[in-house]
Amino acid sequence: MSLLNHKSSIINHKSSGFTLVELLVVITIIGILIALLLPAVQAAREAARKVQCMNNFKQVGVALHNYNTSHGCFPPGNMEMSQVDPNWMQNGQKQWSWSAYILPFIEQQPLYDTIDFKTWNFFIGAANLRVAATKIATHVCPSDPQGGEMRGDINSGGQSPLAAGSNMCAVVDSVYAYDESTPYAGFWPFYLRVFPAGVDGIFGAVRVCKISDIRDGTSSTLAVGEVTGKGPGTGVGHFWVADNYLSTFNGINGPFTVPGGTWPPARGTAEANSMYDTGFSSFHSGDGCHFLIADGSVHFISRTIAQRVLAALTTRDGPSRSNMQRFPTTVFSPETIVLGPP
Repeated sequence: MSLLNHKSSIINHKSSGFTLVELLVVITIIGILIALLLPAVQAAREAARKVQCMNNFKQVGVALHNYNTSHGCFPPGNMEMSQVDPNWMQNGQKQWSWSAYILPFIEQQPLYDTIDFKTWNFFIGAANLRVAATKIATHVCPSDPQGGEMRGDINSGGQSPLAAGSNMCAVVDSVYAYDESTPYAGFWPFYLRVFPAGVDGIFGAVRVCKISDIRDGTSSTLAVGEVTGKGPGTGVGHFWVADNYLSTFNGINGPFTVPGGTWPPARGTAEANSMYDTGFSSFHSGDGCHFLIADGSVHFISRTIAQRVLAALTTRDGPSRSNMQRFPTTVFSPETIVLGPP
């Protein structure tokens, strides 16, 4: 081989590789592409989770209507034994909720057959404890970081390891009627000033609702709403087996719901999955949450809905015009809340 050919082969051999600068440029381009694609992938995954969550609500809607077909009414929001028997134990123990009564209609007949409904509480008896600890996939939002492993409280006395949580709560009323002996008495005047008494939703303690009772129309009445999980240090637990309903007083993703709201007169900062007075809320994008309507449809309602409109959707036979005028026309925010005497 001649010297000229040898040099030419060396030059050709060197030109076939990458320089360090070229390698860094390629790595940078790949990193930029990943950074651009990752949010899109995450958004697509969240969209899929949001659709799955909506389908869960649709399944519950079908179950509620099948229950109505079988029994002629929707199930009670909660069987509160203290309201049936005045001598029954007090301190706010939890009883069987609407979620327990629709188990046969969400393909959970064996679990339903295990429940001893004659006992006054779900944590009485080994069989009931096993039922309460069972996670119901239909009640779990796939966007909740705890994945249905959250636990509710018992008697406001700390976290219960016994009951699996739920991301669904029945809509009971437009205001949850706390009395002045509760820790919430500090803002009780605000409750009295803003919200009229006696406006009712579909669900309630020791009360059932028939289709004919929904005078506003099933397409204009909320039935079940989405909530984020609950954790230790909360005053009210949300688990599927008992006491699983909420008012719409707190609005949607409001200042005293999650994520990140605060309620100054109460006990501190409202954190995700650790709330003392939870409202309807979600971890979904779009700043809102899902609601099952009484006709079986599911809608994602934004937090920008006016509170008086949300209250009107809550009631099954709308409050009077004079009462509705007492509801605020704007969305709740920390700036719009003014406490004090009426």
